Amino acid sequence: MQRIAVAIAISVCLFASFVRGSPSPSDATQKGRAFLAGLLDSELGLLPEYRGANVYWLFHDNYLAAKVLKTSHPQIAQTIRSAIEREGIQRSGKIEILFMEAQKPLPFRQYQLTEVRRTANKVLRTEVVTDTALEGWDQYADLLLLACIAETNRPASRQHWDTAMQMWDGKGFLDAAARHDQRYATYKLSLALLAASQLSPPAKPPDGLLDKLLSLQSDSGGWITDYDATGRKIGLANVETTCLAILGVEAFARVKPKPQG
Repeated sequence: MQRIAVAIAISVCLFASFVRGSPSPSDATQKGRAFLAGLLDSELGLLPEYRGANVYWLFHDNYLAAKVLKTSHPQIAQTIRSAIEREGIQRSGKIEILFMEAQKPLPFRQYQLTEVRRTANKVLRTEVVTDTALEGWDQYADLLLLACIAETNRPASRQHWDTAMQMWDGKGFLDAAARHDQRYATYKLSLALLAASQLSPPAKPPDGLLDKLLSLQSDSGGWITDYDATGRKIGLANVETTCLAILGVEAFARVKPKPQG
C-alpha cells in the first residue's frame, strides 16, 4: 500500500509539473505582451526588431505592437503611435489588411524595404508597397492567407484558404519560401488562425496548428521566428512574430470554427 501511495504521489507531482509547463493560450498571450512592453526604447518611443537589435521597423513591427498593446499597455501603445507619426510614415499598404485598414489591399504589389533615418547607432526602417504588380504570390502561404482576409468575394476568399491549406504538411506551411530556406516560418501559423476566424463561416485550422504555435513561444515570452521539421526552434523571439502570434491565438479563442463537411 505504501508503494502505491508513493506512486500516486509521484504521478500527481508529474501531472502538476506538466500543467505548469503548459501555459494556457491566455497566459501565453499575456506573457507575450509583457515581452513586447519590456522592449520599449524610451529614447525613440519604439520597439527594436528584437532584444539588443539596433534596427527599428515602423511597419510592420511597431504598427503591430501598437495594436496589440492598445488595451493592456495603452500608454506604451500611444507612445509607439506618436513615434510613427513623428517619422511621417502613415502606412505600409500590406499589414494593415489584418485590421481592414489597407486602402488598396488587392491585387498584391511588390514591397520595398526602406531606411527612414539613422540616429547614433540606431536605424529606423519601414516597408512600403510599390506600384509594381507582384507575380507568383500564390506560391506563398502568408500571401494566400492575407488574400483570404482581404478578399470581399466569399468564394474567392475560401479558395485562397483552400490553396493555402494544400501547403500544410502536418508540421507547417511548406510553401516556396519554406522549401528554399529549409525551415518553417512561425508567423504563417498565426496568419492561418487569423484567416480561419475571418472566413464566413469560420474555417477549422489544421489539427495541431495551435499547439505548434504555442510550443514556439520562448521563455522570454516572445515567439521564435522559425523552426525545422523536428520542431527545433531557429532564430530569435522578435516583435513581428510575437505580435502576430498573440493576434492569431486570440482570434482563434474568439471563434469556435465548425468542421467543414
